[in-house]
Amino acid sequence: MPRRPRGSTDDQSVNPGNKPRVRFIFEPDRTSPNGITYSWLIHDTYNGKEKAATATRAFWLPFAYRHSGNYSEAELRDLAQQSIWQMEAQIQHLREEFELGLARPDMAELVGGPEAENLQTEMISGSALVQPVTVAAPADLLDEFTDAL
Repeated sequence: MPRRPRGSTDDQSVNPGNKPRVRFIFEPDRTSPNGITYSWLIHDTYNGKEKAATATRAFWLPFAYRHSGNYSEAELRDLAQQSIWQMEAQIQHLREEFELGLARPDMAELVGGPEAENLQTEMISGSALVQPVTVAAPADLLDEFTDAL
């Protein structure tokens, strides 16, 4: 059962004008990938808590808004597109910061390799476009982040 925020009451008249808050406590081990990430964000960057919140919203806000049932399909699509643009901007930042190219080395292996069943081919304007259906991160890295997924 979810905990009630500290100091909350069911009577809104006690604190008129104060908006209800979400209390979120996350205490990962400092040596885990999450601990290292959040320690760096909070202690070694400017406005790190907002950066963490922005990243979370980019990934999950369209789903949360859809779940609320308060938004039209058009609004949800617009929000999803904005999230994609935010994530694409971060991808570009990573490419530039770490001097990475555009191509994924594992994609060449997938096209001709036994994992080809993970690809689907779609016809768009008369040309074939190969799109990955699901391409997972290496298992060892993914396992480190299961508490966040």
